[in-house]
Amino acid sequence: MGSREADVTVDRIPRCPVCTGVVKPDIVFFGEALPQRFLMHVVDFPMADLLLILGTSLEVEPFASLSEAVQSSVPRLLINRDLVGPFAWRPRSRDVVQLGDVVHGVERLVELLGWTEELQDLIQQETEKLNRRDR
Repeated sequence: MGSREADVTVDRIPRCPVCTGVVKPDIVFFGEALPQRFLMHVVDFPMADLLLILGTSLEVEPFASLSEAVQSSVPRLLINRDLVGPFAWRPRSRDVVQLGDVVHGVERLVELLGWTEELQDLIQQETEKLNRRDR
């Protein structure tokens, strides 16, 4: 286990070994401003031909309303533990829902698309990168 992972498992805040800054995951926490790249790509939703939604409550804006930002003819795939948002109260005829563990749902999608080998290769490559970085 790398030192960052060890820090997390014992409730220590992980720090960068180079600059000593706090190591933060590449996510937006509640109350944080969205990155500029998010705002640049919101205009893409009306042009989408498929929308994938994974692991969310769809309760916090602006994400809560993004599932409605695609045209009504666009299929929306929800892979989630729970039925949420418009999938629960205003489903569309082309909606597809896979309830349960998100990782298993994504693995099933990858299998159906015939991408299992590519996913395994990608996981291996990224794991090797992390292992090299942790040495």
